[in-house]
This record gives sequence, C-alpha cells and structure tokens, in this order.
Amino acid sequence: MKNRGIALLAGLALLAAVSMLAVLAASGTLLQRNMATNFREGSLAFENAAVAVSFARAWLDSRPASEREPGCINSCILPAGIYDNGEAALQPEFEGIGWWRVNAFSAGYHPGTATTIDDSDLAARSAYWLIEEVHFQPGTESQNPAGTGYYRILARGEGHNPNNVAVLEAIVARPWEGEITPGVFPPGWPESQFCRQFSSQQSCGVLSWRRRR
Repeated sequence: MKNRGIALLAGLALLAAVSMLAVLAASGTLLQRNMATNFREGSLAFENAAVAVSFARAWLDSRPASEREPGCINSCILPAGIYDNGEAALQPEFEGIGWWRVNAFSAGYHPGTATTIDDSDLAARSAYWLIEEVHFQPGTESQNPAGTGYYRILARGEGHNPNNVAVLEAIVARPWEGEITPGVFPPGWPESQFCRQFSSQQSCGVLSWRRRR
C-alpha cells in the first residue's frame, strides 16, 4: 500500500509538471504572437508617418517662390498648408487624432485645391502632416543669394490598431527667391533633386529628424 501511494503521488507530480509545461508553452506562444503583432503595428505606424513626411516635403518644395512674401522675416504671408512660427503645437505627440484631423493634412490631400488624390493605398493609411516655418534667413550676395526658410515638419502615423502611433519631426531648409524650379506634388521624383539646383553652400533639404513618439 505504501509503495502504491508513493507511485500515485509521483504520477500526480508528473502530471502537474506536464500540465505546467503545457501552460508555459502556450503562454510563450501567445507572448511571441503578441510581440510580433505589436512589431508589425509599430512598423506600420512608422511607415505611415514617413509617408506623411514625404508628402509634406513635396508640398513645401513644390511651392513657387512667388507664394512666399519676399524677404519677410516674421508674420509672413506663407503658402497654403504652411503655418507661421508658433502656430503649431509644441508637443504634437500628445495630441489625439481629432487634433490632427483638424490642424493637419492627410497624405494625398492637396491643400491648394482642397482635393484628395484618388489612391486606394493612401486612403487606407492614417497619415497626417503639417509644416511650420520656424525661421527665415535673408539671402546674402556672397554665399546664399536666395533667402532660406527653415521648417518643422510634423507627421503622425497609425497602425491598424489606433493605439499604435508614431510621430516624426523633421527640420528642413527650403531656399526661396530667385530663379527656382519648384518640385512636384504629389511626390514623384527623388526629394533631393529639388536641392540640386542650388550650390553646396546653400542650405536645402532635411537637416535633422527624430521620432517624438
């Protein structure tokens, strides 16, 4: 009887151990699945924010020099879709989607004509952008004959899950005034091509960027 009791206890212990291993294996599989899903969602949110940045850059580069008040430093008449200094949120990463829908533009939207590009891929993306002019440097005859505007591009992207959000910020230089060939909108050529018409001493293009969320 004693041996039989010991065998029974050993069997129960083995069953408990096997059950625990099964639970741990299932939990590990679920954890890996959740991690993979979160990674995909985070990647999609970042991708959508990057798409929004490309549309913002294209819009900025596509504006002819005549759309910005010549030589103006502060409180200028700026092209549609570009905010004056201090008008955009200081911490946009904390703003909800409602704020972005009101104050920003979706990827594919044309601020000049108030129309949206007929593109099913863009329509499926949650991607928003806005541009703020933070500084204007007047031109000099010796090095940079064209005045240069410095801009803060803010972009927000979501994954399929609205809790997965990426907010990017890019600081961009855009020369104005003089003989300038505008870029195209929507994006259709390498973004760096617009800057090739200026000398290497002229600030142009992305100067820095960071992920704010």
